[in-house]
Amino acid sequence: MTSILEEFAYGNISPEVRVFKKDSKYGRTVELIASLEQKLLDRLGADDKDLFKKFLDAQGEADQLIAVKNLSYGYKLGLIMTAEAFIGMDDLYTGGEEL
Repeated sequence: MTSILEEFAYGNISPEVRVFKKDSKYGRTVELIASLEQKLLDRLGADDKDLFKKFLDAQGEADQLIAVKNLSYGYKLGLIMTAEAFIGMDDLYTGGEEL
């Protein structure tokens, strides 16, 4: 069996790929977003549809950037918490006992 780090390195697992149930709160929210998007697109002309598509693309890019930042921050926070559990808060920030 390979390690989770190896699976991650080979691209076999990804933090952004998630499975969810359609009847979950998240699933219902995604369904509502899709429904509202379709209703908006049905009301827009060609130029407005293009503008809306650009808006969605920019919003998607912003969401991806914040997701990467949140993953990095969460991972670092978890490492700090783990370090504290092993060496204690005082040693973590001061480097050990005072002389």
